[in-house]
Amino acid sequence: ELTPMLRELNAAGRIYCQDEASQMVANAVEVPPNGRFLDVCAAPGGKSGLIAANAPRALIAAGDLHRSRVEFLKANLARQGCGEVSVLQYDAEATLPFGEGSFDAVLVDAPCSGTGTIRRNPEIRYSVASNDLDEMPRKQLRILTNVSNLVKRGGSLVYSTCSLEREENELVAQAFTAGHPGFETVMPKMPARFITDDKCARTWPHRDGLDGFFVAAFRR
Repeated sequence: ELTPMLRELNAAGRIYCQDEASQMVANAVEVPPNGRFLDVCAAPGGKSGLIAANAPRALIAAGDLHRSRVEFLKANLARQGCGEVSVLQYDAEATLPFGEGSFDAVLVDAPCSGTGTIRRNPEIRYSVASNDLDEMPRKQLRILTNVSNLVKRGGSLVYSTCSLEREENELVAQAFTAGHPGFETVMPKMPARFITDDKCARTWPHRDGLDGFFVAAFRR
């Protein structure tokens, strides 16, 4: 819970509030000096902003599907002092406006059921549909597959969700590597206590006092 002073600083744009688990996802993305990075499903922009701050000399692009989300993303990045990020509108399941091997690092913080954020957003429990765990994993895998060719050889692809469900997490990661032998699973750059037996990472609200995130990292 934010104190009155922090609320005032946040409203004035002096600070940016972000859950620690979300920060860890951003910190798991490794952009080389003067490298190129794409945040595929970037809105609202907290992760994009932190990655941009961590890689000040990199060329960074970020985008999303709907115009309203793209406009919010652009404004939020400017508020964080990251106005140099190139913001685009596109459908991540369709053709993207980049050539093959364009990026050293790509983040897919995929659309998901959001069950890892219920502690802060309890209304989610009323909006999750019974078929979401059938539809979401297919969408997530389509996005991963579609953007994978944008990663240069030797580059990294990070997949994350704020879901607690294996269907959206481990099973999607396993399906991706099974269908893309040119990618190998690597340990995400996160504290060791969050690393799982699958060489992925998880945060749990009940255990860690954080939002529930999943992270898998792949190397091409």
